[in-house]
Amino acid sequence: MLMLRHAAVAVFFLWVFVDGAMVFRHQAAAAENRDRHSLRLIVFGNLLAWALGIGLAYGSVGGMHPAVPLQVAGFILMGVGIALRSVAIAQLGRFHTPNVAVLQDHRVIDTGLYRRVRHPSYLGALVAFLGFSLALANGWSLGIIMGVALVIYPIRIREEEAVLTAALGERYRAYCRRTWRLLPGVY
Repeated sequence: MLMLRHAAVAVFFLWVFVDGAMVFRHQAAAAENRDRHSLRLIVFGNLLAWALGIGLAYGSVGGMHPAVPLQVAGFILMGVGIALRSVAIAQLGRFHTPNVAVLQDHRVIDTGLYRRVRHPSYLGALVAFLGFSLALANGWSLGIIMGVALVIYPIRIREEEAVLTAALGERYRAYCRRTWRLLPGVY
């Protein structure tokens, strides 16, 4: 159980490092940046939640049982989430930036994962966070990591969609009418 927890932390932070390096190399210039602090909210909110979640996972309260099956399921979900996010970022290409930005020739991408879901990279991140939380095998960790993520990502989504609607107009509104934000049939 403890070795799986150590492995989960190592895999998670390796992914966060690689993901961050790939995403932040495409940061939009200041003239394109329309982010109203949602990037800071995501970065600092997640870091705080992860630190608290990991700290609690190594404590004596909140342990989940049976731990090993939950941890294995967590690793599987973490892998699915990482893969989903990676594919979504690749499909969006140069239009994926860490800050909310609209490029000069910005257009609606509505193929691949974006055919049904407007924010599959966020969905992938949330699935990976859920998997990581389960791999920690601690109920408090799960509650904090997912609770924070489920508060900050909708804020980011609202900001992003407002900017894209203002910039792309009816093309983006039509896209919104035929797709779901994160989870088809739910949200």
